[in-house]
Amino acid sequence: MATTRISAPLRGIPQQLARLSIRQPALPARCTKSITTSFARPITTSSVARAAAAPLTTSADSFAPVVPFAEQKVLATIHQFPSLEPLRFEEFPANHLHLPTRKDILHRAVIYEGDMTRLGTASTKNRWEVRGSARKMRPQKGSGRARVGDVRSPTIRSGGVSHGPRPRDFSTELQKKVYDLAWRTALSYRFRRGELIIVDNAMEIESPSTKLLEHILKYQAKQRGGRGKSLLVTLEERPMLEMALEELESGDTTLLWDEVDVKNLLEGSRLIIERAALHNILLSHQEDLTHKPLAPYSKSLVRSSPAEDLESVIGWPEFRGLMLTDPSDMDAARAAAYESVASTRYAHAESLPPSIKRIELTISAYNLLAEAKQAQFATRTGMPFADYTRIASRRNALSSFPAVQALDYQITTQTSLGGTAEETSRVAANEHYLTVRTLEAEKQETLLDAALLAAQVYEHRAEAHRLLGEDAAAEVALARASVQRTNVDALELESLSARIEVAKQRQVLASAKGDRQGVESAAQEVKDAEAALEQAIVAQEGLSEVEGEEFVEAEEVKEEKR
Repeated sequence: MATTRISAPLRGIPQQLARLSIRQPALPARCTKSITTSFARPITTSSVARAAAAPLTTSADSFAPVVPFAEQKVLATIHQFPSLEPLRFEEFPANHLHLPTRKDILHRAVIYEGDMTRLGTASTKNRWEVRGSARKMRPQKGSGRARVGDVRSPTIRSGGVSHGPRPRDFSTELQKKVYDLAWRTALSYRFRRGELIIVDNAMEIESPSTKLLEHILKYQAKQRGGRGKSLLVTLEERPMLEMALEELESGDTTLLWDEVDVKNLLEGSRLIIERAALHNILLSHQEDLTHKPLAPYSKSLVRSSPAEDLESVIGWPEFRGLMLTDPSDMDAARAAAYESVASTRYAHAESLPPSIKRIELTISAYNLLAEAKQAQFATRTGMPFADYTRIASRRNALSSFPAVQALDYQITTQTSLGGTAEETSRVAANEHYLTVRTLEAEKQETLLDAALLAAQVYEHRAEAHRLLGEDAAAEVALARASVQRTNVDALELESLSARIEVAKQRQVLASAKGDRQGVESAAQEVKDAEAALEQAIVAQEGLSEVEGEEFVEAEEVKEEKR
């Protein structure tokens, strides 16, 4: 018999009971009032509350429709390079520079670019490609050792590689619209953080000076706040900016607009981009919006953006042309270009009235002349002028030039060959000795040119320091120039003496050959060289007397002042 006792609660009973309509019996009249009377406090509605509770009505004239995101605009600041001075505001579509950050889209784009750049050239040889015999190395049984096959087996040293890497293509696929969205998302990320700096003009500097570029980058970092590396995106090649960045080694880089990837946009602390380059990037990565592919030869792309503000700078076209020359010819062309620009600036400065502009141009001309002489010094001696200044006080400083060391080696070799040739042929020996005398004369000319160029460098620097008001530095440079001028006088006499020795050796060789006309010609060369040597000695003695008199007068003036 089933029990009527409920041992466990039944699910849903309270809900079902609540739905039942239970009719209550009629109550007495005396209880009706007390039960029907409300026990809650009466609520009184004020005029303010009634007004707040009144239905709201909106006028059709004050309705502002929601603008679709595709039609929204954002304002971006356009700056001036290199000061980053704000010039104006410019509107950009919100779906270009104000997209929400999608990490998944950016991740897919970076992985896609990384896969595209993988070379996939790793390769190994399997047992069929390794060179070796196919004979079994030892019998299968009887040796007590493990069984083994031929020498090409993967288990043998120098054998084939089992399941090794083979050349393959690691590139993956990504929809064009997703990649375009990643580009604009990366730009929007930089724009939202205030790290996208758009410049209106070409990002080029006046000269490839590391000091100038370092000052510019420090000023920019101070203006934008914080430190870090910057990526400079240009429309076309900026040779002087690129060269200065390479020499500065600050970590900042410059790329063309068609060389930039999404990963490049996300790296670094700041993105400084030319307005024309940004235009081309946005135009090339909006196919998901326009649904029309952009042809590489499209007229909408900006092809050129010259540095118009630098075209009027004296010497800038020459500097740009120098940077675009072949690297093998740059050293030879640099000195000529610097001297040309220096003479042009100096002539222009002379035509100006006394002013700060005139002083700046004159200082620039002297500095360019000094750099031109330094380039000639490095070409002539094989040693940079900065290295020479560190060893100039040594006794054997002149013999440390690579060009002089090469000549010394040739002189030693030819002298040895001449001594050997004396045993067999007098003419051959004299030919070797003539080569030795010629090399010695060339060595003296190299040393003379080096001393003369060094003196000119110090003199030009002294003039620049004097115009800058740095009298102490000017005195030091003049003292060094005086030492080099003394070396020039001594080396000039040695060079003329070397020419006399060359002429005498040529006379000996002509006599050994029996060439009477050659003997007479060499004798005349000896006379001319000796006359030139005597004139140089007289000129130096006269100059020394004049300098001595000037020195005495200067000392007398100093004594009078005391």
